[in-house]
Amino acid sequence: MIECLLEHSGEVQEAGHARLIKMSLEAMAIGTVHQKLDQMELGRLARFEGFLTHKSLRSQRLVFHITHIEL
Repeated sequence: MIECLLEHSGEVQEAGHARLIKMSLEAMAIGTVHQKLDQMELGRLARFEGFLTHKSLRSQRLVFHITHIEL
């Protein structure tokens, strides 16, 4: 298992106006996805697929579980 922090920034349209967005999200990967993530260069652009769930049974914090990485 590997844990990381994913960052995203961009621009979207909301109610006819441009809105800048910037966010960080705790993430983790296991198995072959772990190996691919471990070999990525820091700051590299990629597309991640996965799901959000609670970090643990007693935590309300969310973590993104990476199931696929597209470089």
